[in-house]
This record gives sequence, C-alpha cells and structure tokens, in this order.
Amino acid sequence: MDSGSVSSLSNTGSIPDPYDISQNRGISDLNFVHIWSSTGVWDTPALKSQGKAISSILGSWEVSAIATLTTGVPFSIQGGEGNNNSGSDEYSDRADLTGQSLDVRQGAKVQWLTHYFNAGAFKFNAPGTWGDSARNLMVGSPFCNLDFMLAKNVPFKERYRVQFRWEMFNATNTPSFGTPDTYPSDGPAFGGIFGSDLPPRIMQLALKLYW
Repeated sequence: MDSGSVSSLSNTGSIPDPYDISQNRGISDLNFVHIWSSTGVWDTPALKSQGKAISSILGSWEVSAIATLTTGVPFSIQGGEGNNNSGSDEYSDRADLTGQSLDVRQGAKVQWLTHYFNAGAFKFNAPGTWGDSARNLMVGSPFCNLDFMLAKNVPFKERYRVQFRWEMFNATNTPSFGTPDTYPSDGPAFGGIFGSDLPPRIMQLALKLYW
C-alpha cells in the first residue's frame, strides 16, 4: 500500500488532491501478490561409449526452460472531462462509484475480454471533485509465459564445440492480456481488453562456436 508509485524513485506520479494525500492511498502500482518463476536446464550425456552414430544423434543435447506466472497489474478507473473534471489540472481524477458490484473477470474468456468488470459500477466524478473510487481497486488478468530452448552440442578436439540452438519465446503462444480500458468516456469500449502485454510466439535459430 502507498500513496503514489512508479518504477523510478525520482518521480512518484501525480497526487489528485494535494490537500488530502490519504485520498490517493491504495494498492501500489508495483504490487504483484504472487510471482512464481522456475528455470531448468537438462544436459544429456555424450554417449561416446555407444558408438559414433548414436553419440552423434542422441548425445550432447541441452534442454532449458523458464516458466513465469504472476498475478495481474493493479489499475484505477479514470475520471471525466479528460481526467480533469476536478479542474485541478493534475489529470489524475478517478471515477465515482455507483454502488453496483464490480463483478471483475466474470464468465468465460470471451465475456470478460469484452467486459472485464461491470462498467455500470462507475460514473464520471462530479465537477470539482476528484472521484470517490479507490486507487488501484482492481487487478488485471494474470501473466503466464514459458520460454524454451533446445540445443545440440557437437564437441570436437578437446576444447571446442559447435552448438545449434532453437529458441522459443512464449513457447505455448499463451496470450497475457493487457489492462482493460479504464476511461468511462470511451462508451462501449469501457472495460474491454484490446491488447496483450506479451507478443505471440517468437522463434529463432542460432549457431555458436565455443572455444
């Protein structure tokens, strides 16, 4: 919990109401409730005792992977009039609550991609006010990623080897969706998700010489 946070300590962002900093207290922008990361590397034996053919085909392979799972990014709902209905020129207003339930990430994926939360739970903040919805009162969809590498090592002499690598980033091609639209003024788009924080699967090949 904090009253303002960005990745750089040189700037903590705008405070909507400079006379009441507590109004901006909420979940930190840098808060991730759960983070799990696992890395594994497996090297197969050279199998030199099995003969040159088997050793060349089955020996000296390397497999590695990095798996990352995290909870989503916290976000706020913006205010009206270009996020400046308060007239403070801080452009940090937040919406007012209507009293309806938030209904965050309900139903099947096709439903919550269109309506990640209940848009009816928010309305423009009243003119001259900063909005009564809490800062970072909701959290975006979780992040899931697997990077994978398969390599074939071909040793020669005593100190040299050639390595052929096949690498995949986001190997499972799993989308990690971005933050929903947080501007009530966007009409039907408000509350929908229209992008991903992770690119689709990317593959590359490489040839390396170790000496």
